[in-house]
Amino acid sequence: MVQVSIEQLTKHYVKTIVGILRPTSGTIKLDETDIVTNPEKAKRMIGYLPENPSLYTGLTTQEFLQFVGKIRGVDDDLLDREIKGMKQKVALIATSLHSPDLLVLDEPLTALDPKTRVSVKDWIGSQTNRGVTTILSTHDLDVAQTHSERIAIIDHGKIIAVGNLDSLRKMANTESDARLEDVFLRLTAEKGEDSILK
Repeated sequence: MVQVSIEQLTKHYVKTIVGILRPTSGTIKLDETDIVTNPEKAKRMIGYLPENPSLYTGLTTQEFLQFVGKIRGVDDDLLDREIKGMKQKVALIATSLHSPDLLVLDEPLTALDPKTRVSVKDWIGSQTNRGVTTILSTHDLDVAQTHSERIAIIDHGKIIAVGNLDSLRKMANTESDARLEDVFLRLTAEKGEDSILK
């Protein structure tokens, strides 16, 4: 499992973690590999799914995956089966095609039908069970509660709490069986947010 060391996150933390943006301060290391000083090695360790993936519309799904596979050094034999599905599903496959040690998934359930959402949730769980470090950026707190060992609650671009679900429940002064959604609402309300329902 890759250990991700992040001294300070910017409001563009996902793009910074994967090396699209440079950190304004601090360092981002994947194990001992610094994303700034050794970006090629670091990026070989990462599978990244942006919230709104851009696929090459002139390529078939098979051609797109062969293109990504070639860039990532994957044998064509792995790509022989026909792949169907929506843009997000194809992008998910491309994200993990090279068996990365770190997956950074930004809203991976966006625009998926219910059956595919269940399949993707199961896939996220299987990646984590395989020992893949997964950073999941999501507004779907049920997914975060089910699939996350450690959770960072971000409010207005700032991390306001980090920990496992039990420690977050204690921080929020909620019941020991409170859902992550209740914990989130309590923690963000304490930071000056008014309830929309009031």
